[in-house]
Amino acid sequence: MAIILHFCFKKLGCFISKADLCCNAEKHYNSPTCCFSLLLTRALSAIHTSCLHAEAAGNMAGDLIFLAAVSLLSAFQQCHFAWLVGKSRMKHKVMPPAVTGAPEFDRTFRAQQNCVEFYPIFLTVLWTAGWFCNQELASFLGVLYVFARYKYFHGYVQSVKGRLTGFYLNLIILMCLITLGAAGIVNSFLDEYLGFSIMKKLHKLF
Repeated sequence: MAIILHFCFKKLGCFISKADLCCNAEKHYNSPTCCFSLLLTRALSAIHTSCLHAEAAGNMAGDLIFLAAVSLLSAFQQCHFAWLVGKSRMKHKVMPPAVTGAPEFDRTFRAQQNCVEFYPIFLTVLWTAGWFCNQELASFLGVLYVFARYKYFHGYVQSVKGRLTGFYLNLIILMCLITLGAAGIVNSFLDEYLGFSIMKKLHKLF
């Protein structure tokens, strides 16, 4: 669509430019036709620039689609956990602002709070690893993290020890994302300022 609009604006711009040349040659600067041509040229130039910016933004969005999808999935998961806390409040009649009550509610509330505490860390390392290292690998680890958070939450609701499997898996995934992000930043720094890319060297070897 953007390509079609670009072509149409280019052709129409050429037509108006010819009209401007005629106006300049005949020195009819104050004629209604020339004024209209000038205004239309400026309007089309502004629209054309906006279309080019939209096309560039669309290309960038395509490069980040997996990271955005994982982020949205994790956001829905956080909403679901918050809903489960509210459901547990109603079940055990724990009214706000109280945050303690039946043991099951305490475990549900604490599981949700832990997920909220780790969420900014997860998003930061997810996008850092995806942007500077590899989007597909970072997104895959992000999906695993969402699954691990599911195991952690529901395991914690059942029992205190039930949280451990999901919790340890979360830590491993976060460490992997941090490692990828750090490696990507170092590689980008070396490539930008020293002209040495570790990733390019590895691609040549493998």
